[in-house]
Formats: sequence, structure tokens, C-alpha cells
Amino acid sequence: YVCARRNVQINQTQGEFINWNDLVSHLLLEFQEKDTSVQTPELIQPISGFPRVFKSQHRHPIARISFQPALFPDRSYSYMDGKYLTVSHDGMIHYWSLDMERERTVYSAATELKVHPTWVTDLVCLPDVSIVCTSSTERDLRFYDTVAKQFQLRILITSLDYVVVCMHYYFSKNIDEESRLVLGDEGGNVIVFSFTTREKGPFYHKPGVDLTHIRYQQLVKGGLPSIKVFEFLNVHSDWVCQVSYYSSLHSFLSCAICPENSLYMRDDTGTKSQYTFRSSSGISCFNFSEESHLLVTGGPDCIVRVWNIFVSSKANCVFHGHHAAICHIVLQDAGQMIFSVSKDRCIKVWDLAQQSCVQTYNLLPLEICGRSTMVFFYNPLSRNLIIGSIKLAVLVFGQLIDETQTDGYTHTKPVTTALYNPLFKCFKCLTNMPCAIYVKIVTVGLDSCIIVWDPWSGRKIFLVKDAHIRMLYGEGKPVEITAATFDPANQLLLTGAGDGTLKIWNFNTGTCIRNMSITPNRWGMSVKHYIYIEVTSVTWIKSRILVVGWDRRVTEFADTGNVVQGKPWETRHTDEVLCTAVRMFQALATSSYNGELVLWTLETGQAYRRYEVANPTRKLALGQVASRSRTRISHSNSSSRVASQSSESSRDTDWSGRATRYQNTIPYHKTKKTVSPQKLSPTGQKKSRVRRVSVIEMPILENVIESLTIYAMVFLNTRPMTVNCGTLLVAVENGAIQVLVINFYSEHF
Repeated sequence: YVCARRNVQINQTQGEFINWNDLVSHLLLEFQEKDTSVQTPELIQPISGFPRVFKSQHRHPIARISFQPALFPDRSYSYMDGKYLTVSHDGMIHYWSLDMERERTVYSAATELKVHPTWVTDLVCLPDVSIVCTSSTERDLRFYDTVAKQFQLRILITSLDYVVVCMHYYFSKNIDEESRLVLGDEGGNVIVFSFTTREKGPFYHKPGVDLTHIRYQQLVKGGLPSIKVFEFLNVHSDWVCQVSYYSSLHSFLSCAICPENSLYMRDDTGTKSQYTFRSSSGISCFNFSEESHLLVTGGPDCIVRVWNIFVSSKANCVFHGHHAAICHIVLQDAGQMIFSVSKDRCIKVWDLAQQSCVQTYNLLPLEICGRSTMVFFYNPLSRNLIIGSIKLAVLVFGQLIDETQTDGYTHTKPVTTALYNPLFKCFKCLTNMPCAIYVKIVTVGLDSCIIVWDPWSGRKIFLVKDAHIRMLYGEGKPVEITAATFDPANQLLLTGAGDGTLKIWNFNTGTCIRNMSITPNRWGMSVKHYIYIEVTSVTWIKSRILVVGWDRRVTEFADTGNVVQGKPWETRHTDEVLCTAVRMFQALATSSYNGELVLWTLETGQAYRRYEVANPTRKLALGQVASRSRTRISHSNSSSRVASQSSESSRDTDWSGRATRYQNTIPYHKTKKTVSPQKLSPTGQKKSRVRRVSVIEMPILENVIESLTIYAMVFLNTRPMTVNCGTLLVAVENGAIQVLVINFYSEHF
């Protein structure tokens, strides 16, 4: 039995013999199911859409983007409460809200320069003491007090040995722990300022002293007792590109584009061991995950490297793919997702578990930077990457998943059909014994995705994204999958979409074998007014495919050949057909939105019964309805589901037309018998003529029955179609399930 089932699975061509290609394809698919790299395909791309680009309001390119959070009483902070700061090289500083609306502008100016303007190289915020620090080519550090929205220069440190080109600030929730300001200069040196912030520490404003001006050499000798200076000279042979301090390591990290000491790690006191990471082309940027202790670096060699922070001899993982120097690294999910940005505005997303590139994003416009250098700031809560240069841009990295809609692993929109495939069920599965042949479940949804599942482990075996696409203004738009079914041999999958298209798939490989459509050809119409018909249900019987939808009729296709347009049956419904049920070799049942139930013979395609579930004991007249197509017109780029929702609301305003149709089927009687003028007395006839009274008989409906929509039907195929046996189950919108007795050979219902 198992061998016979295996042969059916391998024989995709359904021929008499199994060829070599079928066998190799089956072995590759079985290996693919065990491959971890295909078990977690992404339903949603980490980066989607275009960035929001707007003017920076700066006259020069932006030199740095920083964030000034609002501290809570316990010295904690949130990235959802604070201000963004952007500084340009001319010293102009803009304050931005979280929505990137400019609030105010301040300036960092040199007090001693009279002719030449300043040239700011970096900016850092000290939120626990309400200070903003800037560095410039004048080899100075300027500390501005920002309490109560002021911007006053409090401390000026001048005469540094080299220009400070990068800075990083760290502070703890424990007020007794010292804060640290780490500096990297163009001479390859790293300097650490350590100070306490209790009562604002060295930045406390003394009455009568508005500005404290001190030279760097005096500061090293203890000119400000509250600030301790630790110097690490000649750490790199080139200027420092980035510095950071991490409390979990109690150390700082610095990098430079030099092959000897590409990245350097050491504690701020210089008493513990040091680590040196080497790269032949140097390291221009890095990021460290304190949760997983993973270090990720990028450099001019266009390679992303993943290191163990305590093993500097060799990188654990190497990612190739960039074609320009890497300038920024972003980590998500404890380093399991890596975003790398290169100078050619290319962003690549790497999955560390799969060790592969998940996405390549090339939609950053040239107008953001031109030929200038880009600077970045990443907000880990909103997952926004802010890019600054000539203009500002905001790009979402890995948009947060709405857990009320999806978990990010299953469908992102409602599931329309779930199918069980019995072909992959063997004898061992029936006896609860271990089996290598998995039972497969296939689901389709409004996100235009087809997913093949292993129900026992809950993992995805295969994923097809954008299964149905319609072209709109030269761009492919995904179309919702509204119906699906297997072929009689359970080897192929048929899907129907909201635009009337149908596709036959080999769901094991994701290959589309055939395309069909129930939408009539409208070549003379523009794309804006293109008419399409939604498929609501599909049925695949031996050598025939039956499709129903908004056109109120059944369309028949042959399951072989390349015919795109099908053959329509007679129109017997007065509203959209929603669902179907088939009694193999005997009958087909179709139901419409207004509760009509029509029975057809499968052999001839002729309708022989017509009922209404609101009153199923009475048979309706079996007259042919005018075959006008009840279609929908899309006037925008929205999906067909939006058009479907608009049609739902239009049904409420179409009640008058429905009542007219019901008058032809619901019996009525006269509530008041009016005597005709001929039967009146002579006196009454005379008065009637004088007053010119016309007596008209008006019929009034009795017991108007509201229509009930049928949402699902199923035939009990093992039961005989006799007078005393219910064979059709019907689910009605009022929550009831009707059991109907259908006799093919008599009038009983």
C-alpha cells in the first residue's frame, strides 16, 4: 500500500510509467522539506514601500542625527518620548518631533572665530544632565545647557591635540554610577571622560559663572576635578570611524579603516585585557548586541562579518553581496536579523540563522544624499531608520506585526480555503506509527499566498507569494485568492481569484501549469474601468472544471488543453453565486446571495430544480434569467476585496429591486374585497359617476419572507438520494443548518 501511494506521488504526469525527471523532482522536493533554509520563508518583506523624503531645512549636509530622550524619575527613558536632533557642518541644529516636524532651531558657534565660520563634526546628547555636546574642526568641545528650552554654552574645552570626529555617551539608571563620554579623533586616539552626574556634576550652573573655559591639557591635569580623563593613544593608524561604550562589557569599542587594529575593545580604565579585531581593508562601522553578545562589522571590502566578541581571531560568519563600502549596521531580534547599508544606497537584510540574504532594497532615491556622506539613526521601538544628508528620509525596518491579524508566520490576511490532501496519507499514519510521508494541508488567503503545511510539526513546507497578479499601470498588484480545490487525483491545485482568473498549480513545486479566466475580454476599455468578475467557488471533477462567481452562472472548462475562456451554462440565478456542492456523477448544487438553490445534472449541465432556503418546501419556477453579467468596476488601485465590500453595501440600497423579484414568487391575496361599480345600486352608481370615483383593486403581499444567504453547502455522498434520507447540508446566515432531502428522480425536497 505504501509503495502504491508513493508511486502516485511521484507520477506527476499521470502517465503509465514513472520517468526519470519525476523521480529526481520528487527526491529534490523531499530534501527541500527537510532543509531548514526553506522552512521559514518570509510572508512580509522586512523593508517594504518607499521612504518618506522631506527637506532637511539645513544649508549644508547633515553631519549627525541624535536623539534626546525625556527621562523618567527613575532615570529610565523610552525611544517613543523625546526629540530628534540634526546638526549640519555650519553649526545649525534643528529639533524634530517623533513625527519629524521641525520645532525649533539653535546654533553651535565658535566664540573665538571672527572671520571664518565654524565646521561642526559631531553632536551627542547627554540627557541625564540636559546637555548637548558638539565637536568641531577648531579642536574644541562645546557643552550647551538645554534646560527649559534654552541653549547656553556652559563649558568650552579647547586646544585638543586632534579634531574629534565621533562621540558616544553612556549613562546608567543608577545615579551613583559614573557616566562616560567616549571620543574618537582623527589621530586614531580614543579618549574617555568619566564623571558623576549627581546634581548635574561638572555641568552645574554656578551663580555668576556663565561659561567655564578650560584647555584640554589643564583638564588632563585635573583642571576640573569632577571629570576624569583616560587616554588611549595611537590605538588606530587612521582616524576613528565609530566609538561606543557597552555596560555589559564594561568596555568601549572603536573602529578605523586600517588593517592592523581594525576594531579595538578595552575597558575604560585600561587595566583589563584588550581585544583586537583585524580586517585587511579595515572596519568602517559596527554594531553589538548585548543580549546575544554578537558583534557585526562592515567595511570598505563590502563584506559583513559576524564575530564572537571574545574570539577576535576569525569571524563566525561572513556575508557577501554588497558592491560598495558598508557605512551602517542595524541589528534586530538580538542580532538574528542584520540590516547593512552601503554607500551606493543599497540595503541588504541578512538572516543569521539561515545565513542568507533575505532582501535587497534599492529604492533609496539619489536626492537624499547626492554625492555627500549619509548619516543614520535607528529607533529600535518604532523601527524607523532616519537617513540624513542633503535631505532627510525615514524608512521602516521590519515593520511591527499586528498580532491581532497574524503572527508573521501564517497568512497576513484572512484565510479563504483550507484543503486536506489525502494523497500523502499512508498506512503508518493511520496506525500512529512514525512515517516519512507527511500529511499535507494547503491554505490560500486574501494575501494572494499559497502555503503548504505539515500539520504535525506546524512548519511551512512551501510558500508561493503573489500567486495571482494583475497589471495596473505597468505595476503588478497582488489579487486575493477567493477559492481553491484539488484535482480528483489530489496532485494539482486549482485557485480562483478576485479578478476572475484561475490557475492550475503543482503545489509541491509552486509551478503554474495553466491560466484561465471567467472574465470576458474587454480590450476596448481602459485599465481604470476594467471590468472583472470574482470567483467564489471552484469544483474539479473528472475531466471538467466548474467555476461560479459574480456573473451568476456556472462556467465549464476542460481540465486539459490550453483553452483560456470557458463555456458558460444557462443563467438560472438572480444574484451572485456564492458556493457549490457536488454529488459525484449525479448533481451539482449552486446557491446565490439571495438564498436561491439550483440543482443541476452533471451529465448535461441542465438545471432541474430551483428553490429558496427561506421557504424550502415550495419549488420556484425554473425560468431562464437574462444573462446580464453582474460585474464590478474598479476605479482605483485598491484590491478587488474593496470592490466586494462596496458591493455588500450596495445590496442594502437594492432592496426595492429584490422585492420586485419576490412579488413574482410569493403568493398574495386581497385584504379587502371592493364591490365593482356594476354591482352597486342605481343610486350608488349615480353618486359614483358624479364624484368620478375610481375603484381599483390593489393586491397586498402576505408574509413577505426575507431572503437568507447560503454560505456553505456539502453533499453527504455516502448516503443514497432517496425520499427518506437527507443528503445536502446547507449553512444559512441566521446560524441554522438545514438538512435537505433531494431526490433526483422525483419532486420531493
